[in-house]
Amino acid sequence: MLTHVVVVLSFRGRDDTLECLASLLDPPHDYSVLVVDNGSFDGVLEEATRRHPDVLTLQTGRNLGFAGGMNAGLRWAIERGAGTITVLNNDTVCSPPAIEALERAASQGAVVSPQVNYLAAPDSVWFGGGAVDADTALPRHLSETELAALPPLDSAPTETLAGCCLTAREDVWQRVGLFDDRYFLLFEDADLSLRAARLGIPLLVRRDIRILHRVSASFTGEFGYLGLYFYARNGLLFGASAGAGRMVRARFLRRHVVPVLGRDVRDRDLGRLARHGVALAAALLDYATGRFGEAPRWLQHRARAWAGTGT
Repeated sequence: MLTHVVVVLSFRGRDDTLECLASLLDPPHDYSVLVVDNGSFDGVLEEATRRHPDVLTLQTGRNLGFAGGMNAGLRWAIERGAGTITVLNNDTVCSPPAIEALERAASQGAVVSPQVNYLAAPDSVWFGGGAVDADTALPRHLSETELAALPPLDSAPTETLAGCCLTAREDVWQRVGLFDDRYFLLFEDADLSLRAARLGIPLLVRRDIRILHRVSASFTGEFGYLGLYFYARNGLLFGASAGAGRMVRARFLRRHVVPVLGRDVRDRDLGRLARHGVALAAALLDYATGRFGEAPRWLQHRARAWAGTGT
């Protein structure tokens, strides 16, 4: 029986994943690590087992998104009797003492996140707590000013957690219902936080436990367009799940989505404006018709073509 499984999800991130594994596995540790390749087939699983013979691996066969890929790892761990499960971004550096401290912190039934600092600036906080803006239903990280105003406690409750690193007992994961596959990418961690809170499950940030996060620019190339699609569609889905009315969701679009098109207008880039317009129209249509999960294949193909040719 596995006591604690750390699920590391990799998608086209071989080098980051191997660096993450080195931080988790090279020193002595009291947990198991499962590397899930989300259908990238870039040799990450083979190289991981070559460097770390005790590592566990899982191939999803295709890209299931963050939600689906992490869920595949969570189900694998649950089926094998893991008592505690941590989900961890592959672009993090995290020591064994931090993982073991997270296990202890989650033992009373909370979902726990460490404080996450920037790998490039280890004294700067990327995530130390989250909230949902009442005006737009946008889940966000607390600002530096908000974090500085918090009481100097090692453990602090939070409204939302970041999926970068989350630890909970197996029964807590089961009660919450894992991540919602409808999101595929973006807002799935805020949705899980919302559902956990409604069940009375505490959400905690342990500021005395710290990991480092590369925070790479993920939404470049084709993902610059797909990112807008997921951000708009899933932001509306989260707002509806959070009970936000139509006016609140409209403000989300006006304040946080439409400005992308405004930048294209200011830059006088009509081609990019048209491409972003197509992605946004697809997002709004899919939200209205209840089509969730992976982005439409036609949009994925177009996004790749747009990124490759700029036309």
